[in-house]
Amino acid sequence: MTDGTYRATERFGELELIGLDSVFTALEVYCDNLLPDLEACLVFLSRILRDRDAAAHPRTREWVTLLARKLRDLGPFHPQGLELVHKLTGDPALDARLERMRYFTLEPQLMDLRGVMSDPGVMRRKRTLLTETLDRMPAHVLAASQLLQLEFYQGVNQPEWLGSFTPPKFFRQEWTQRLFLHYAGLGDAERAMPIWSEVAAMPLSEVQLNLAAECFVKCGETEQAMACYRESLRLDPHQTPVRLRMAELEQPSRADNALVHQSKVAVCLYSWNKAEDLERTLAGLAETDLGPAIVRVLLNGCTDHSAEVAEAARVLFPDNDYDIITLPVNIGAPAARNWLGALPEVRACDFLAYLDDDVELPADWLAHFLTVMRRYPDTSAVGAKVVFGSEPRMIQYIYRSFAVAEPEIIKLTDPCQVGQFDAGHYDFVRETDAVMGCCHLLRMAHLPDGPQFDVRYSPSQVDDTAHDIRLRLQGGEVRYCGLVKCVHHQNTGGGFKRQLDAARIGQVHGNDMKFQAWLAAQREKVERLMRKSGK
Repeated sequence: MTDGTYRATERFGELELIGLDSVFTALEVYCDNLLPDLEACLVFLSRILRDRDAAAHPRTREWVTLLARKLRDLGPFHPQGLELVHKLTGDPALDARLERMRYFTLEPQLMDLRGVMSDPGVMRRKRTLLTETLDRMPAHVLAASQLLQLEFYQGVNQPEWLGSFTPPKFFRQEWTQRLFLHYAGLGDAERAMPIWSEVAAMPLSEVQLNLAAECFVKCGETEQAMACYRESLRLDPHQTPVRLRMAELEQPSRADNALVHQSKVAVCLYSWNKAEDLERTLAGLAETDLGPAIVRVLLNGCTDHSAEVAEAARVLFPDNDYDIITLPVNIGAPAARNWLGALPEVRACDFLAYLDDDVELPADWLAHFLTVMRRYPDTSAVGAKVVFGSEPRMIQYIYRSFAVAEPEIIKLTDPCQVGQFDAGHYDFVRETDAVMGCCHLLRMAHLPDGPQFDVRYSPSQVDDTAHDIRLRLQGGEVRYCGLVKCVHHQNTGGGFKRQLDAARIGQVHGNDMKFQAWLAAQREKVERLMRKSGK
């Protein structure tokens, strides 16, 4: 950082390092990128309210009203959130709900579900404790709500216990809302829509309307979806994803398949000792429409049977110029990308796609990317919506942009919400600051010296983000194409996030420090970029 101090922050930790004006800027950026989840609403609202300047700030009333409404409807059984909303609104209905909820107590550890997705042991222990609570007290609506959240994280649409749970009569309306959040959040329109009529009879906010909109899309009822989204946007005009999704529904994007055969494209992969992943990736890639693209596979010092896999895959690409580059040592991801990008035949192409060795792609991925490139000729890079290989319904990464640029810290937005299922809300094309590098298309005309991934981030991590940011700071445009879903198997196994050993954690923090130090030197450019983007 500019004062020489590195500050690693947890999610939203940067809000404690900045003033109220910057908090509101970060909140605006957040809503420009994502539909806020419960944690985001709670953290931003709490941070605003405890600021001594909040009462006099001209933006406080609007944002507090919006956040309180979202918090109420995202957490119908979240005592902390409801207490905060009640304190702000004095709503007697909330007062009555909270009074009855106090009868159903839970240990604080069971109200805190952080860490359950990255640690299967924590998930099991909390599931056991919540189940035991529900066994002792079958109407324990708080335990049922928390248990349902664990089911959500694991993608369980209809858990066995749910059929036998009967909420107390007083809470039946709120429980119906809770079930709708669960089903619709998982993208399960078949179960969500039968209870929508009951939910729709209640006072609605943008939270339910957005979920209902995508359920209507899945049912083929686009006009109903648009009506929901229009009302949602009227209630909260800050929701850029809603505006972009409406535009996509009104005029659906079509991939121009002819561009695949008219464009000079290089598709490049690099791999290190992941023969099985590489075999699956190459087999899947061969099933997509590549046209006459050249294909290059770099084996980064592999000592397993990756060479045999790469050679055997040659027959899968009879209409493509396919070749293998074998290096004696692992030079790391940034250098591997640079090596591939420096090949004369790659430099002669108009576009260069980098793929990780553990991805699955839809047949028309390249056509979609090239269509975006043609539609927006100033675009330097295009990336996909990335989902987990262990749970392809769950989003791993959509896009990121700058949220904070202060002397104390520079921070990008989250790449997605925590535990966010792909319900369809981010199926659109938009400009952003960074996309994920596991499925990335670059315009070579914007890279006169070829791709320059920073080898300081070897062996991996951050180099793709840093490359996009560098393009942005040099005046280039980066776009996200949510119409391409890339399944990324990197985090498969042991939960949705890999367990990292001490060496790996050290490498991640080390690269983050390097990235933050580089960004600190670019802070004025970052601020100009944010102002240009209206942030």
